[in-house]
Amino acid sequence: MKNIILKLAVLSALMLTTEAFASQYRYNTSSLVGIEGSYSSFDVENDATPPVREKVKFSGVGLKIGAQTHNYRVFLSVRNSFIDGDYDYAYFYGAEVQYLMNFSSYANFFIGANGGVVNMRFVDSLNASRDVGGTYFGGDLGVNVHLGDSVDLELGGRIIKLSEAESTNANGLTYKFDNISAGYASIIFKYSMD
Repeated sequence: MKNIILKLAVLSALMLTTEAFASQYRYNTSSLVGIEGSYSSFDVENDATPPVREKVKFSGVGLKIGAQTHNYRVFLSVRNSFIDGDYDYAYFYGAEVQYLMNFSSYANFFIGANGGVVNMRFVDSLNASRDVGGTYFGGDLGVNVHLGDSVDLELGGRIIKLSEAESTNANGLTYKFDNISAGYASIIFKYSMD
């Protein structure tokens, strides 16, 4: 009987020590769902004579899902942009990776990189429908304010560079797109999954 009690005590102590050791290396992770509103702009120019250059300003809404540890966040996102004028649609499908700088229990700064695919359609100055698509990459910077344990307000800026920033169609008119700059705000809901 004494041996059984001693073995149970040693086994219990070993299990508690192992659990305490393992908990030091366990990541404090959260799953994230965010709703984003943005305001963006870019310049577009064609090579007609004389060239036409215009600044395009537009708003957008997006949905993003992701995960977060103490210092890192990852999102998959989809954004729909509402561009007035000759643009039929502009969709962005992408991913963001962010590094969190935790300076307070109420907020943190973040810096990150983003990339993905863009699809746009617009009617050009010759009244021809034109599709612009391809990949993009860029960076973002901002602040994340903790409104509670499970809700954050994210305020940030984003710069996007289109990898295929030119579009030429059958009529020979070429359009060049400048970098897209955006300011955005997101409500992020955090939850833990066991």
